[in-house]
Amino acid sequence: MANEPEDDVLSLYELVRDGKTKTLIRYLKRSNSPQTRETAAERLGDFADIARSGDETLIIRALITAVLEDESSDVRARAVDSLDRHGREAIDQLITEIADFDAGQAPDWLTSKKLVEWLDSEQVEFQLVAASALGRIGDEHVVPYLVEAFDDLDPRVRERAVSACGLIGDPRAIDALANRLDDSERIVQQAAAEALTMIGTQAALERLIPAAQSNNKRVRYIAVSELSQLRNAKPLTVLVERLTDESSDVRQAATLSLIELIAADTDADDEIRQAVTDQMRTIDDAELIPRLLDILSDTSRTSIKRTVVWLLGRVVDPTAADIDAVHEALLGLLDAEAFADEAADSLAELESKPLENRLLAFIRQQDGSTEAKERAQELLERIDVDRVDDSVRDSVEYTYVRDPADYTRQKEKEKKNEGN
Repeated sequence: MANEPEDDVLSLYELVRDGKTKTLIRYLKRSNSPQTRETAAERLGDFADIARSGDETLIIRALITAVLEDESSDVRARAVDSLDRHGREAIDQLITEIADFDAGQAPDWLTSKKLVEWLDSEQVEFQLVAASALGRIGDEHVVPYLVEAFDDLDPRVRERAVSACGLIGDPRAIDALANRLDDSERIVQQAAAEALTMIGTQAALERLIPAAQSNNKRVRYIAVSELSQLRNAKPLTVLVERLTDESSDVRQAATLSLIELIAADTDADDEIRQAVTDQMRTIDDAELIPRLLDILSDTSRTSIKRTVVWLLGRVVDPTAADIDAVHEALLGLLDAEAFADEAADSLAELESKPLENRLLAFIRQQDGSTEAKERAQELLERIDVDRVDDSVRDSVEYTYVRDPADYTRQKEKEKKNEGN
């Protein structure tokens, strides 16, 4: 760059003050002085909070080009730092471009081997890009080097190395990731929990069981949300404990995971089903009913919806203050072929006088399908029969009759038999 003030870096500060974005970019691209290019890269980071949207696009493009093409490692490091100041999206754009290079396109210095060297760099900016880029590239051979970075003093480096192992998905990292669940920094704990879920093997998920009791709410949420994928009783105790977690998000996640654990398509054994049912009955209906109804309305999975319908008839008190909401939700499924039978069964379990009145109103309403009204009528008759059966059990003497005349004939027959 001809006649540039190479030794007067103060002029670059003035360019920031005057908003001369394009001039700074020219210094970064064309200056013969590595010091000037480094300062220009640093000053372009100053625009992170003040640049216009159009200028920001130009700045990020120039900084990425500097990282990928500048011959000076100091300039590349400063450009990475400035990209980081512009936000995670800018860094992600850089990482994407690094990951998309093929062997013929990549700069000579940009190889997996070089990125591994960056992991041990004294410049933390290089470490951050290296860890993220290696995860995006997905080369499982670099996993041991990423695991070594789990012990880096900078939590940002640890977090990105942990996340990279999750993206690569190599089971060799499971033990090291599980150890990071107790990291001193919350961002690393969360990254470790997410990485274990991304690996997703039985061994990885089992290491999340203790994490369901973490002091970090986000870690508890991640663990509780995934433990149902184990499809066995191992997570049952911690999931039940989380039903009363201090966080409403964790409580809801625990409820959904327990439902998934006993969902119709998981072949849950009777002991698990009974244990989940018993524990849900201990939750106050004022909290449990909204939880179940939210899941019922939000899920698109048939097995989950069917299981919630089944639970509503077995864990909710028929006299609960919010029972009307349960009635309405179940009545609304009487015209849904996939759930009508389960809905009717659960309504029968919730037998009460208010339910009978609601069924009568449902049958008499002008709106609604004929099929749903017929099912409601059958349900009403079924509830009446159940009450008759209760009378048989509770009465000293009970005679089943269809009408008064039938009652008279039955009594005369009994007297005749006594005379014989």
